[in-house]
Amino acid sequence: MALRILEVGGLAAGFCGRLYQHAGADVVRVEQTAVDAWVSDEALDIFLHHGKRRVASADARLIQELAASADVLVMEGTLDTLTELGWYALDGPVVRVAITPFGLTGPKKDWRATSSILLAMGGYTYIMGDPGRAPLTLPGHYVQYQAGQHAYIAANALGFEGEANQTADVSMWETLLSLSQFTTVLWTSSQQVRQRHGSDFGLLYPINQFPCRDGWFHVNVVPAFWGPFSRMLQRPELEFDPRFLDNAKRRENIVALDAIIVAQLGDKTRAEIMRLGEEARVPTGILQELPEVLADKHLAEREFFLDVDGTRVPDIAFRYTAT
Repeated sequence: MALRILEVGGLAAGFCGRLYQHAGADVVRVEQTAVDAWVSDEALDIFLHHGKRRVASADARLIQELAASADVLVMEGTLDTLTELGWYALDGPVVRVAITPFGLTGPKKDWRATSSILLAMGGYTYIMGDPGRAPLTLPGHYVQYQAGQHAYIAANALGFEGEANQTADVSMWETLLSLSQFTTVLWTSSQQVRQRHGSDFGLLYPINQFPCRDGWFHVNVVPAFWGPFSRMLQRPELEFDPRFLDNAKRRENIVALDAIIVAQLGDKTRAEIMRLGEEARVPTGILQELPEVLADKHLAEREFFLDVDGTRVPDIAFRYTAT
């Protein structure tokens, strides 16, 4: 028998429910939280909610009735919204997951926040953009999708416990902080504040994108790949050039190195650069435009894109076996 999922809220709850729907669960969505007009287009609605059963609106009483027969309840909103909808009075689901901006406890539990605010408070905005210029922010729905994935993982982990009334408290802000990779570690280990550094990786070089004849390419040259990369550039002597002997030197002489890379590869096509990267065994990629992504043969063979009522939308990025 399929798991029964009750989903209440916005994009984060919607993506969590989408993951459950992808796994074969019976998902009922309550359209409780309004979203801005710019995110409520038809394609996004189809991507998140096709295959779900939907309730136009619901009060606390109806949510309680629906939750009584659900295996998992995923509810997204501010703390006061969840309280109004009866979060603390709910009875029935084996697993309950709350997705809020700052969590159900703590000094900020009653705060409201948009994605941009959470990205700024999480330190993401500070490190995005070019050095010396105004910071940038991430477009789209990164915050909600990441929180939705965390909610899905937490709900499934609690489901394995097999005990009733298990609760997961997902904070969108803490979700972002948990994904900050080495930004926080730089500070806690060496009191170093990570700075904006444009499109390059920041610590290791060259890990960046460069222009070529028909677009852009990207290389990922960690220290072990410097020798192979110099041969990919058809400049093997660069491996022992005093300006580029180690990563610190390469960052110190970044302008000269960039000029050499563009001079050696800038007149080649992306296909030619990919071939050179394969031959040198240097991680190399090309920047594809959206039509190229849509026509990609690899994605076509894996049937990644779905046709839902005449609209082409991405599928979820993992597959289940027949069992």
